[in-house]
Amino acid sequence: MREVPTFLLVHGSWHGPWCWDLLRPALERRGYQSVTVDLPSCSTDPARLGTLADDARIVSEAAAAISGDVVIVGHSYGGAVISEASYGPKAKRLVYLGAFMPDTGRTFVSYLPPGDLPPYVGLRDDGSSAVPDGQSVPAFYADCDPALAAWATGQLRYQSQSIFGHPITQAAWRSIPSTYLLLTQDNALPPDFQRMFAVQADEVREFASSHSPFLSRPDDLAELLISVAHGRNGLLQRAS
Repeated sequence: MREVPTFLLVHGSWHGPWCWDLLRPALERRGYQSVTVDLPSCSTDPARLGTLADDARIVSEAAAAISGDVVIVGHSYGGAVISEASYGPKAKRLVYLGAFMPDTGRTFVSYLPPGDLPPYVGLRDDGSSAVPDGQSVPAFYADCDPALAAWATGQLRYQSQSIFGHPITQAAWRSIPSTYLLLTQDNALPPDFQRMFAVQADEVREFASSHSPFLSRPDDLAELLISVAHGRNGLLQRAS
């Protein structure tokens, strides 16, 4: 039997490793380790923001440092990052959690409908973006406990605008098996928008949550991720 994989968790725009704080112990209680990254394009200092290429490098390095099989999970913008990153043979599956899944040559924002950016994207003159007041809960945390949603809102950071114009140079999902976890109650990336990406994945599973199930339903999400890791095509078998 193959070993139990490690989950590499990649956050989305304006967030950070903190967003996985409930999911990680839920995975650990079930015998699974996880590793998080802190994407350079997202920071509390708008003057010190990296690019999508910087984010992909961090993910590539994190995956290489893990001993054994790795399942990479990208949330929202994190889906663009895990698509751009490079992996060795230890990377067994890419999981797109309510995420962008761009193809080679496309920027992830090129998939958005024409017109204004979503209301939760607040562009600033310094080259960063921030979530405007009152937008985070309906967009990201609609099904979270109010106190938890307020805490998460307080953790949000600045996001570099440079990520909007970076075309994907390699779509890792074209060479690594992929699963799309479609969030059926998502207000930030509506289900129909997610389905545009889901058709590209090797497997699609639906999950009844808003945009942040790692906060609203961490135990259920942990069970789903474990099922994905050990499911389709027998790519990973449960350790005996």
